[in-house]
Amino acid sequence: MSFKFDPGSLLTGLISAPDKADAAIRMYADTSAIKLQNFAKQNRPWTDRTGQARQRLTGTSYRIANGYRLELAHGVDYGIWLELAHEKKYSIIPKTIQYVGTYDILPGLKNLLDRLG
Repeated sequence: MSFKFDPGSLLTGLISAPDKADAAIRMYADTSAIKLQNFAKQNRPWTDRTGQARQRLTGTSYRIANGYRLELAHGVDYGIWLELAHEKKYSIIPKTIQYVGTYDILPGLKNLLDRLG
């Protein structure tokens, strides 16, 4: 029985591991931002008049110093009123972050981190 060990390929693999992990987490963050966006669009509590408020709800992710940040925002100038006016009757952003974050994003991130080791 013969065994061949190539320390060069092991070293290359160890060096590239953080880059691969970061790429996987970046892709997960991008996917999670889209999940936030889609949930908010599908579950908005207001009645569409022009469709602009729904269409311009946007989920984004970007790199920060110690990880990634997910954002969900209105793209219309009256979005602030949907979120805060009328005792927050038409608010969707906090509910979306709470629900999708708790039941989808955080469990999925835990699974991803477990697989990355």
